[in-house]
Amino acid sequence: MEYFGTFAFIMVLFLMGKVSRLERILRDNGIGAVRTAGLGEQMRKQVGNTVTLTVEAGDGDLVGKECRILDADEDWALVLANEGKKNQCEKLIRLDSVKQIKVK
Repeated sequence: MEYFGTFAFIMVLFLMGKVSRLERILRDNGIGAVRTAGLGEQMRKQVGNTVTLTVEAGDGDLVGKECRILDADEDWALVLANEGKKNQCEKLIRLDSVKQIKVK
């Protein structure tokens, strides 16, 4: 049984060497990981702005309402929702439930 462990350890060392060599080649050629702008990043750009959010029916109280984005990260957004003329409330919404953002 110890032969299998020794063999696995040697394979891991061999593969780590290949991975580091490939990373070095990519870095030398200027090739990096390409990230697309996620919803969280787009929300962070709109912090302080008023937007219209379309949210899933499970969070029906925010469907199509104008909200001001107070803060956002990759999974959650804190918004200030208008409930009437003078009624405003802060709501924490999960970005998975957001279907559409319209920027004013």
